[in-house]
Amino acid sequence: MNVLDVLIKQTRDAHSWTNKLIDSVPHKYWEDTSSDLASNISWQVGHLVISEYYHAILVVTGFDEEITNAIDLKKHNERFGYESKPQGLIGQSNPKQLKEQLIFMQSKVMANISSLQLSDLESEVEQPIKQKHPVATTKFEAISWNIKHTMWHCGQVASIKRLIHGGFDFGLPKRN
Repeated sequence: MNVLDVLIKQTRDAHSWTNKLIDSVPHKYWEDTSSDLASNISWQVGHLVISEYYHAILVVTGFDEEITNAIDLKKHNERFGYESKPQGLIGQSNPKQLKEQLIFMQSKVMANISSLQLSDLESEVEQPIKQKHPVATTKFEAISWNIKHTMWHCGQVASIKRLIHGGFDFGLPKRN
């Protein structure tokens, strides 16, 4: 297994774990905001949509017109970007639509990464916008960061779920 295969597998795994947790929270609880975390499931999902695009598509292969035609990324960035506040979005999101957008983005990320050659990973990130990538200088680093970032938010989703809707057992056997 080469480095690209590992990145593809880790991305698929990060998506799978995140989706299992998100799907375990009924939509009616998506805007419940824990005072301990000051976040909610709607914000987490919206944030993942925009961040997956940035970290695994935009800086890896550039603008994707199919995505920009399907999702208003400017509005998403305003609502769910790094500087946004989840508390100010109550009543403004549709959980079903957010989840559909996330699945769409994840499929685009998987197709994008799968289209790369091993040699592409060594090249510098694309700079289609003025904002410099916060941690990556190469495409390998950008994709690797996307995996870490996705799992970071998977952990936040797990924490929110535990606080507002009970824990998630991950299918583990119960201890006596």
